[in-house]
Amino acid sequence: YGRAELAQWRMELWFRENPDCYRTDIKEYYELFDMTYEIIHNYCSELKVGGCGYREGYDKSGEKFWVEWTKRKHFPDFISFLYFAYEQGEIAQDKYSKRLTDNEGLLHTVEKMREQIPAEIPQNIPLYITEWNLTISDRNYINDTCFKGAYIIKNVLDCYGMCDSVALFQGSDKISEYYDSNGMLYGGTGIITKDGILKPAGFAFEFLNRLHSYYIGKGENCLITTDGHGSFGIVCHNQKKLNYNYYLSKENEIDKQNIWKYFEDRDSKEIRIRLTDVENGIYQMKTYSINEQNGSVLDIWREMDYESELTRNDIKYFRRVCEPKLKIQKVEAKEGKLDINVTLAANEIAFIRLKWFA
Repeated sequence: YGRAELAQWRMELWFRENPDCYRTDIKEYYELFDMTYEIIHNYCSELKVGGCGYREGYDKSGEKFWVEWTKRKHFPDFISFLYFAYEQGEIAQDKYSKRLTDNEGLLHTVEKMREQIPAEIPQNIPLYITEWNLTISDRNYINDTCFKGAYIIKNVLDCYGMCDSVALFQGSDKISEYYDSNGMLYGGTGIITKDGILKPAGFAFEFLNRLHSYYIGKGENCLITTDGHGSFGIVCHNQKKLNYNYYLSKENEIDKQNIWKYFEDRDSKEIRIRLTDVENGIYQMKTYSINEQNGSVLDIWREMDYESELTRNDIKYFRRVCEPKLKIQKVEAKEGKLDINVTLAANEIAFIRLKWFA
């Protein structure tokens, strides 16, 4: 790849927790990290080496883990941790994981991580979430729904400015294919189907990628950016909380035909945004949206009676229709103020692009 390319890489050395022999494992990890850090930097000093793929709540060390690391020869160039919406429980001293019902679980975990980082560690050290997802199950139909797209945007907005990078696990359903995955969808954790069709989760990342470089502000359901030249990019969501039906159902038994019953409500939401200090005049407003009626691969598949024997032409059809709905309108800014109102259905996501005309 060449040195210039390698200089942009980041390598993470995981620490695999083992509560039964924690003290031995942690010492071995520190030694392994020191060796790895030196070997990699001998070849390319600019390449970032970090760790440790820490999981909040899965051991009792807390801040001590980081304090002891600062006493070693090398400290990571970035701190990484993992988040999946589970918490540790105990039954007759056998450890197991149960689903976490906290709708702001990722945000609360990031806050705890920030609190645990001791004063000895520079506060500007990058903090990465290198693996994150609601579920680890590859047979959970909630992964294929509009909810998953709204869940992604909600959590990125919640943690905006608190961590430097967030990586969802994983990219494609293709890596979890097995004998029971002959259908178009089967609850895989990927953001694209095994046939390369974007799920709502995939469109969530596409919308986030369309945002401009300069941050203006955010609310509970939206984030606003600008390019500094009269254009604005806004991403918004109406994510609904999962209810007791979801948490009491086995993940591989989620009813894809009645997804609505897993949410606390189905109410739409009106989002009102006022931009100030803008140029007066007419703005073109383009709204791209994904909801159960537009661009949702699971809902389109339902219209085909969940047919598993799809032809190439059927797949091509899916690729054509699994696109966001586009609405174009004009809005006017007066006295340096521009008001925008958008109504989102349950678990709908939208990207709004505003461009000044005259």
